Amino acid sequence: MLMDIDEPIKVAAVFCRGEIKPVWFSRYGTQLRIREVAFTWQTLQGSARILHFSVSDGQGLYEVCFNTENMEWRLVNAEGI
Repeated sequence: MLMDIDEPIKVAAVFCRGEIKPVWFSRYGTQLRIREVAFTWQTLQGSARILHFSVSDGQGLYEVCFNTENMEWRLVNAEGI
C-alpha cells in the first residue's frame, strides 16, 4: 500500500552531464541503497523545478524529490515499508 510521507531526507547522488542519479537515501538513521531508478519526471512548484525519482531498494518502492531552488531532498511516498 502506498503511504504519503513528505519529509526531508539525506541523499547521496551522482551529478553527471546534466543528469542526477540518487544512489542512497537515509531515513531515521537507516541508509537505503537505491538499486534501480524506475522512472523520472519534473514538475513546477511556483518557480522551483522539482525532480521526481521513482526508486527501489529491491524491497520497497519510493518516490524521492529534489527541489532545484532550495536544494532539498524529500521522501514523498513509499510502498513496502
